[in-house]
Amino acid sequence: MADALPSLPLNIPDKPILSTAEVVSLAEVAAKRAEKFGKLIDTLESGVAHRATEAADSLARAGFTPKDQAAAADKAASTLRREVVQNSSDARWQHLKELNAAADSLATTSQLWASPVAVLSRAGLGTPERSAYQQQLTGSGIVELKNAALLAVATNNKVLGAALVAILDRMPARSRPFSAQDLADKLVGAETRQVQDAITAVKLAAQRAINRNREWEAGKVRPLDRVKMALNTNKKEA
Repeated sequence: MADALPSLPLNIPDKPILSTAEVVSLAEVAAKRAEKFGKLIDTLESGVAHRATEAADSLARAGFTPKDQAAAADKAASTLRREVVQNSSDARWQHLKELNAAADSLATTSQLWASPVAVLSRAGLGTPERSAYQQQLTGSGIVELKNAALLAVATNNKVLGAALVAILDRMPARSRPFSAQDLADKLVGAETRQVQDAITAVKLAAQRAINRNREWEAGKVRPLDRVKMALNTNKKEA
């Protein structure tokens, strides 16, 4: 008896599927959390800067040179930064864990909203309405399929659109009377882009906080991280 062929892994992430409203709401929450984290870092930096200023002022009143004042300020800032970095670790990582969890929760949703075609293809899946549309349209000619597509767009009938996409998928590429991508874009394109933008916003919020935390711990700017963030932000806004 021949050995059974090994099955290929589907690689389905164990994450919940979020609705459009839930993803948009999550993006808003993530933005607020990232802003709150930024304010926390600002407060910590302000405390270090204040200590440095106090050290410099103390030496200035004692008549030390500006060079000595600057050295004292740097030393005070460096010492306090090490203390604050350690003491604020738990609070900072709690914020980062929340943002990372939000981004991680979108694994499944991101796959299901990868394109307008992917979104439209599942409209009415398993319903009698979709089955009826597919049965009626199977074997239809080019004119009938085009008219059905026009009707789907005119009436915003996503289930009819999904049935048409399923039929197109079984046709040779050169025989298809219209593009499934074009039909899907007209029916669910705006909603798909809204969800994709929200997903990107959550991921950017998490990464922005991570970058800010790295700079705070290092005590210096990380130019490469800033360039990558700027490029990703511009890509989202394009």
